[in-house]
Amino acid sequence: MRSGGAWYTSVAPGSSRLFRGRHYRQVAISDGRLVVTTRRRGDVVLDLALDDLEVTSVRRGILWQVLATDRSARTHVFEFRLRRRGAARAFADALG
Repeated sequence: MRSGGAWYTSVAPGSSRLFRGRHYRQVAISDGRLVVTTRRRGDVVLDLALDDLEVTSVRRGILWQVLATDRSARTHVFEFRLRRRGAARAFADALG
């Protein structure tokens, strides 16, 4: 998947996703890894093997939302603009 932008946040088990702040991040999948970095400085926010994530939901509303859960039951929320639905679908397919 080509690198692109999405709003991202992670949510601890038992916490609400509703009031979590989302930040626009660069998201890239390469060499079997998912890497999320900040847009301006390029700091790594998330670096996980794709095998450690499982897609739990893909929703379309105001944004395309992809929810994935890691081995520690933390939920990762990725939200894509509607016009980037192809990128959202490719991202969800890559996660498996």
